[in-house]
Amino acid sequence: MVKIVFLADTHLGFDFSLRPKKERRRRGNDFFNNFDKVLDHAKEIDADLLIHGGDLFYRTKVPAPIVDMVYERIFGFAEAGIPIVIVPGNHESSKLPASLFLQHPNVYHFTEPQVFKFRFKNQFFDVAGFPCVRNDIKAKLPPIIKEIQPYLNNESIKLLCMHQSIEGAKVGPSDFTFRYGDDVIPIKDIPAGFDLILSGHIHRAQILWPSNKAPVIYPGSIERTAFAEKDEEKGFYEIEFDEKRSYGFKFIPLNSRPMIDILLEKENYTIKGLQDEIAAKIGTIAANSIVRFNMVQKENLPLLNASFLDKLVPSTMNYQISGLKELYQSN
Repeated sequence: MVKIVFLADTHLGFDFSLRPKKERRRRGNDFFNNFDKVLDHAKEIDADLLIHGGDLFYRTKVPAPIVDMVYERIFGFAEAGIPIVIVPGNHESSKLPASLFLQHPNVYHFTEPQVFKFRFKNQFFDVAGFPCVRNDIKAKLPPIIKEIQPYLNNESIKLLCMHQSIEGAKVGPSDFTFRYGDDVIPIKDIPAGFDLILSGHIHRAQILWPSNKAPVIYPGSIERTAFAEKDEEKGFYEIEFDEKRSYGFKFIPLNSRPMIDILLEKENYTIKGLQDEIAAKIGTIAANSIVRFNMVQKENLPLLNASFLDKLVPSTMNYQISGLKELYQSN
């Protein structure tokens, strides 16, 4: 049985301060911790291959110390003898930061449409893919696939890796569904001839089933990046192929800190009354929560500020204030 671990959208470096100005919890370690858990899981199950579907980092220009923190982990993983294939995502501007760590013989990353070839337990695998196409993927996908096809072996198990939006994928609390557009791959255009399509970019874990073609697996992100994802389970996929090319896959959940909305509904607040209400509501939720304060009466928003909330919210929590940015932009 050949085992493949598939993850994506790790966004490493998100909310990671190299020089924090105050002693409050930041979310950056949550992302690194879950990334470490995936790497550890792959080693524990003796995986044959790990595939990262893109957005390894949280943005294009990443501070050098964070790049080193990420690549040191990847290098250490590769040293354990498990190959890792990485799709550069849109957060990397379709190109990973340069580093000698990427020269390890077990580290592969797509720099153009190409095919990496592996042999695991007497089975041949063609892992095809390309960096994220940020504009007009609808028109650009057919020539990309045409460029890849001559390098595919009919006898190999073929995987297509990408970091794109595909028609039918759902996101957000209202289940927004990707339909049509130049930056969305129509489901009918998913190429035939592959055993599985593995894609990052969509933060909700899900599987799309094109008619008479390989399923599309989105593992989702490994951590919640916004409150729009607060009810989504985060994790990654474990994929297995047997000697008859039959496959199975299962979602492996990762722990995520709870995201809690605290609604402040009164028309008028005294400072004392607001303190008491926040303290009471904070006392009912988990100590590691990520909190969003929602003030119903927007004229009361100026009462919520960092110096006020820092005294009330435990340092084990993260918090944000809904509508505050818009308030100051309008003034």
